[in-house]
Amino acid sequence: MSTQRGFTLVELMVVTVIIIVLASFVFLGTTRLRSATDKAQSVDNLRKLQLANGLYASDNNGRFVACYTKNEKGNAGGIWDRNSDFLDLYIGVNQPTEGNSQESRVSPKHLDAIAYKARAAEFDTLKASYGMVSKEDYTSSEPGTESSYRLTELTSPSQTASFVTAVNWLVQYSGRSSWKGVEGKVNAPMMAYRHRGKALVAYYDGHVGEITMDDMTSLDARGGKKNSFWMGTNGRR
Repeated sequence: MSTQRGFTLVELMVVTVIIIVLASFVFLGTTRLRSATDKAQSVDNLRKLQLANGLYASDNNGRFVACYTKNEKGNAGGIWDRNSDFLDLYIGVNQPTEGNSQESRVSPKHLDAIAYKARAAEFDTLKASYGMVSKEDYTSSEPGTESSYRLTELTSPSQTASFVTAVNWLVQYSGRSSWKGVEGKVNAPMMAYRHRGKALVAYYDGHVGEITMDDMTSLDARGGKKNSFWMGTNGRR
């Protein structure tokens, strides 16, 4: 006569621990896959932004889209993410804007997925995901400024940043190390190191790379704001 024995408490605990461990592996794998997918989408968007910038230059006598302009009274306008001609090249849809008050709302597929998920639908704007590195310092630039490069004046296009992951439309040297890891509505020229401690960068030659705060420290030791990453004219404005 055979007897059937049930699981002991110890055996049940061992099985439970194994299930928990396996579940944690699945969770970590899913999280990493999602992170890689979000990063790939943002890399593709940045590549397309610079491609649109190159096409814009070919339509405008070799001048890339302006990060911003200032009229003769010193008032800012002509911001890149509200330039309807540039948006047409980036997303394939011409979106008319109304001065500085009109922010360009686009499909989530054109945005940084991490920023979009953190900020929700009311922040479906390009400036919540990507910023453009300005040629001039915004606060000290003169009236009549058009903050853009001509193709012929770029000395190191493979080293000069055009668009980066950011929290605002404008990115400047002063915002290179201000990131605290928190998404939010920020009116600051700050880079966002939101992809596992890295910021994604599109360069004027069209390639996309990544950079950390430690990398920024290295750039500070090699010219700071005059490094070709920030200034594409070999240290000359």
